[in-house]
Amino acid sequence: MENLSDWILKTIREDEKKGIMSGWLEEKRFVLLPIMARSIQHLISGRSIIVLTDNQFEWCGNYILTHINRPHAGRPFFPIVKMEHLDKMIDLGAKENGVQGFKLIYNMLDMMYGHYIFWYVGKKNARADFAMGKGDGLYWILDEIVDDAFGLSSTDEKLDYKLLGLVKLFDRAILEAMLNRISLEI
Repeated sequence: MENLSDWILKTIREDEKKGIMSGWLEEKRFVLLPIMARSIQHLISGRSIIVLTDNQFEWCGNYILTHINRPHAGRPFFPIVKMEHLDKMIDLGAKENGVQGFKLIYNMLDMMYGHYIFWYVGKKNARADFAMGKGDGLYWILDEIVDDAFGLSSTDEKLDYKLLGLVKLFDRAILEAMLNRISLEI
């Protein structure tokens, strides 16, 4: 069984040969590995992932949901969800009560999902603080270096393409882990 690190490196290099231009990720894969491994482990253990984005990257959140749980994937759906008004609740909670306003939202989500993590895409703001306040998760933060997050630059001309590539890589890794072809130990 191949480990996740070797599988990602091999996949990146194979994609590069196909002209997919994922070579940029080869240098950054060591930052991505632990975040990806724990998120996939969480998911294949039957736990939920709640997708949350800032306003600019709402399209990416929608892509995550439609790409990973597309009906023709030949595998079960995964509990990756996006709550329609969660972002507004977080924004309002932060505005009125700061971080204290988040506790009621966490309580609601605990009742709904039990064990869940967040997949956040966007700049560091109240929504990012909310997501990261829950602890381990899959965080793609723009323009800042944050512990346990994968950093990207909002001025990168290929940012959208990179985000799509990361989602596809994550999707492929879920399948490989589910089929027990890769080990999530790093």
